[in-house]
Amino acid sequence: MSFIRYQKYGKQEYAYEITAYWDKIQKTCRQKSKYLGVVIDKEKKLFEKKNQMTKPEKLIVDFGDSYVLHQVLQETGFNQLLEKAFPGLSSDILALVHYKLCYGGAMMYAERWFEGSFSHLQFKNANLSSQRISEILGLLGDEPQQRLFFKQYTPSFAGSKQGIIIDATSLPNQIHMPMTEWGRSGEEIDKQVRFLLVIDKQTSAPMYFRTLPGNIVDVSTLQNTIEELKKYGVKETYVYSDAGFFSEDNILDMYKNNINFLTRLPATRTNYRELILNEVPGIESAEYAVRYGKRVLLVKQKEIELFGRKAFAYIVLDPKRKGREMNRLLVQNIDEKDKNKETLRYEMLRRGVMILVSSFEIPRADIVPTYYVRQTVEMLFGFSKDDLGLLPLRVHSEQRMQGFLLLQFMALIAFGRMRNKLGTEYTVEEALLSLRNLKAKVYDSMLVVGELTKEQKEVTKKLGVIVSKNLGI
Repeated sequence: MSFIRYQKYGKQEYAYEITAYWDKIQKTCRQKSKYLGVVIDKEKKLFEKKNQMTKPEKLIVDFGDSYVLHQVLQETGFNQLLEKAFPGLSSDILALVHYKLCYGGAMMYAERWFEGSFSHLQFKNANLSSQRISEILGLLGDEPQQRLFFKQYTPSFAGSKQGIIIDATSLPNQIHMPMTEWGRSGEEIDKQVRFLLVIDKQTSAPMYFRTLPGNIVDVSTLQNTIEELKKYGVKETYVYSDAGFFSEDNILDMYKNNINFLTRLPATRTNYRELILNEVPGIESAEYAVRYGKRVLLVKQKEIELFGRKAFAYIVLDPKRKGREMNRLLVQNIDEKDKNKETLRYEMLRRGVMILVSSFEIPRADIVPTYYVRQTVEMLFGFSKDDLGLLPLRVHSEQRMQGFLLLQFMALIAFGRMRNKLGTEYTVEEALLSLRNLKAKVYDSMLVVGELTKEQKEVTKKLGVIVSKNLGI
């Protein structure tokens, strides 16, 4: 069965014949593409096919990564959203998103990358000179523009109503602006900005972000974040957060607004000490064993009172982690004869233990996988810092910083879409590196794509993208 697919590049529209066939080897239905030519009359199906070899070759470009990324974003409607939110800027923004994902270097190298990438043929009106990038970041950082973007993006593209994950990370910097303040980052104290990210649990799509002064602690940001999400039409009923967001005010506020939650109980809480002393002894029993991947954990459930409200505590013991931590503890304390025995007993009991609290009952076997959906946001933070060049911040004004972070946010949207499609066989980084090796020769009005390797075929299949042998330009 065949049908015609139309694609527009610049001002020209091109036609391709798509034919479905059964792959006997892979035992699945696949598609192949045949270039028909430039569209002359769509209703009459008149096309003009020029002989690409009659024109001299102009250059060879990195093709696969940018082309496939463009198709993935176009399928979601994200490109169209940018045109509405940032009229006249969408080509520049998309070219920068492609740069951050396909190359990930400093902004000063964007123009050089652009010249050798298929992106300069997709986004012919884009300008990635250093001066223009600075202007774009300023425009992206404009607060009314950002509000317009989130008003269109958040409810339509990321609101599955299956719960949200909230986490924050530190962005150390030496930029002279009011938002850069001294704050704690792990064991270090740095001048920093806090970057708070909200993720949709079901789709792993970034929903929203906030920037906060470096001296604002996470616990004070939860209520305002939920209120800001409501302004964009997102009314969540389930929040996943880390211990840094745990406080009496936050917990009671979620109870008041009928928002269910799952969070980690901080070790500084009285409830934590009581649960360690009363529930951990005897937990190393087969009746509490649950499987988590290739590991076995011990999980004990206990109904508790949390600030006067009914809640459930889950005491989770990881035997392997306990062994490592117990050895370190004993090595440190074996020669201290005057060590308080009760203190040492408590420290030994809490080794390898994590306590989670929830506003409603969750099956013991599901509690750890449910909590560890938080790893999604930690992975996105890691990708932003290591692969997208989030650090160090190289902007010199608060507005450009906001614009730079919005650009990072957009790159994470594309990253999340690709990761969901690729599954576990390929990472996004591996897929884009493989696709970058797919080159194309550029002629006056035609682009001829090289042969796909086995890996490139597998990647494009997972992403649902058909790569034609010829493309009009």
